[in-house]
Amino acid sequence: MIQLADTTGLTLASGPYKSRPGLFPMLVALGIGFAFSIVWLIVAACLISGREPQFVLYGIMVACATAAYCTYMGYVAYRLLADSKRQYVLELTQSEAVLTVIDKLHHKKSTQMVLLDDVRYAEYYPYPDSASVILHAPYTVMEVPLWPLGGQSQDVMDFLTGRGIAIVNAQFDDEVPE
Repeated sequence: MIQLADTTGLTLASGPYKSRPGLFPMLVALGIGFAFSIVWLIVAACLISGREPQFVLYGIMVACATAAYCTYMGYVAYRLLADSKRQYVLELTQSEAVLTVIDKLHHKKSTQMVLLDDVRYAEYYPYPDSASVILHAPYTVMEVPLWPLGGQSQDVMDFLTGRGIAIVNAQFDDEVPE
């Protein structure tokens, strides 16, 4: 959602998480991973219940590896859930950029600000599923996630370019200005 803050700035809020690029393939991959884990746990149980000692040891190893894999996939699923419960609000004015992150899962809110006159350059990472811009100032480095903003991310880049901030595109290995 784009709102004009006044005639010299804009306010951008993140869209719904379900519109994030790459979310559906990630959910499918997690589902397939958990389905195969169930199959491997069944195989491990069959091996452990067998009478051959070498199969019992192999079954225990398969069960442990599958449990470790499920733990990792559980962490990935938790991170997806945590990301889905965050809302990003970016306010750009002629003098400053203010990023507010509202974490509904942990009931926290954080705000970071940088004066645009102090920004030496901005690193732009245009990859669709993890697009972001990192603003470099002498006193801080502020990462602004663009992926939750959807099509509004180009508005941010146009605004920064209009303010005369040098944009370094990481995809093209642009030179970092001094």
